[in-house]
Amino acid sequence: MASKKLADCTELTEISASDWIPVGDTSASSELKKVSPATLTNMVLTQSNLNNIGVPGGPGFGVGICNPDDLPSGMTPLSGCYDRMNDNYGNYQYSDGSVMVYVPKFYYKVGTGANGLAVNVVDVKPSGTYADTAAANADGYALHRAFKDGGAEKPGFFVDKFMVSKVAKGTGWVGASIKNGLPLSTASAHNPMSELTASGGTNAYWRTIDCAKARDGVNGAANPSSIFFVTSRFIHAALALLSLSHGQASTSTAFCAWYLSGSIFPKGCNNDALRDVNDTSVLYTTDGYLNCGRTGSGVIFAKTTHNGQNCGVADLNGLMWEISLGITCIATTHDIEGMSAAAACEITITGHGLVDGDYVQINAITQADWSGCKDKIWAVTRTGDNTFTIPFNSSGFGTPYDPITDPGTITKGTFYIAKEATAMKSFTSGATLATDHWGATGVAAMMDAFVPPFKTASGGIFAQRYGSSTNQVFSEAVSGSGYALTGAGLPKDANGIDTSGTATFGQDYYYQYLINSLCCLACGSWNNSTSAGVWSLFWHGARTASHYSVGWRCACYPV
Repeated sequence: MASKKLADCTELTEISASDWIPVGDTSASSELKKVSPATLTNMVLTQSNLNNIGVPGGPGFGVGICNPDDLPSGMTPLSGCYDRMNDNYGNYQYSDGSVMVYVPKFYYKVGTGANGLAVNVVDVKPSGTYADTAAANADGYALHRAFKDGGAEKPGFFVDKFMVSKVAKGTGWVGASIKNGLPLSTASAHNPMSELTASGGTNAYWRTIDCAKARDGVNGAANPSSIFFVTSRFIHAALALLSLSHGQASTSTAFCAWYLSGSIFPKGCNNDALRDVNDTSVLYTTDGYLNCGRTGSGVIFAKTTHNGQNCGVADLNGLMWEISLGITCIATTHDIEGMSAAAACEITITGHGLVDGDYVQINAITQADWSGCKDKIWAVTRTGDNTFTIPFNSSGFGTPYDPITDPGTITKGTFYIAKEATAMKSFTSGATLATDHWGATGVAAMMDAFVPPFKTASGGIFAQRYGSSTNQVFSEAVSGSGYALTGAGLPKDANGIDTSGTATFGQDYYYQYLINSLCCLACGSWNNSTSAGVWSLFWHGARTASHYSVGWRCACYPV
């Protein structure tokens, strides 16, 4: 065999144990010599780019290798973890059997049409491209919010490859990321989470935090100092952004199995028949409940991962809704005391406390004509301490509004998002403590108020979708409020959503709503059709809710 030079290889991950690689001298002119697989592993770890997200459209993009010095205790690389062409590239296994995917930190740029990229095109670069985040920002690239946690930049994150299913741990039970598992739900009818030791026999969204903390606990009990947490909005958004960039950079199915003209996004279990609504060649194995599939059972498997390759994160388009932490809302509901017949209907509520531009949600009205404003979100204009108007034309109504026999309600609220200084693992599941994800005390300590982009024109109906004509959807900002929105997978403004959505974003749901103790849900369920997807976001969940199509997956950061 003719000798090869290191300079002849575009990247070290092209090399396998049967190839020739340099020993000792690693200069580009060094001749390559055969070595053992053990030596190869050491060479990969010392010479390939650790924490390298890869190139959009290429092999292994969207996952990577964690520095062994940063591996959490109990986390080990699977065979092939260091080989970009291997099915297990960037895949690790925790001591309970959970398979987790490592996603290195990355910088991204959102195209505006005037910054070197077409509108809505997303470019992703490895963290090693720039000396630091300031240098990336100066070039128009932002560090994704998923890599800011506890006030520090993280080199990457681990996320469950599969939604959790029940496995034994010691004398107890935990939720683990296992292929072909029965996905746990937050309801008694469907693989109930109440069977996990840390659930306390409860089926409810809030209990998932305790169950996540049990992964590194003893005999299934929650570990107060756990490194694990329920996957955050920021991690869900990062995976979706990687999928978007990868699909846009791909030209075939070579390294992107779900690449399909007109639907360039991951496929899943979403057509209520164990298949994908956009690609019926995808087929799942039933878990025995309605048309829910087993975790990671989709065939062709690579079509169901975030990067279109076997090494990716599975089942982010359908299967089951996933709890997505890091955003909540504190809301109150009030009876409507009066409504005027006017071009801009004036509503009376004593001491409403609203200011111009606040959102209100109107519900419960059944009176003819007047019911036309319910089940919608409106932006208000304050007219007094006890009155405000909404852009609802009631001037021609013949029958006055009756607040006595048929009172409607408004819900008003303030939304909150986790501070960059907050560590996701530190959230607890209650609604009273300073560490709780819900409740005024925890929100004040752990979160910042923000205004989500909701559609309110002509009364914003709840069911919106991502994308609107050719409008820019996400902010290109590298800091500030626009950056925070993109980091949570939220559009830059209401012009980025409408009731139809666009194929670029899979027509994924953006179901806007005002509800107290909000618990966001992501990804969609087995029967959500085109509204399911990697961007899909449901604002209607609440802390104490329980549902047979809602589950979760876990994540953690390197140590």
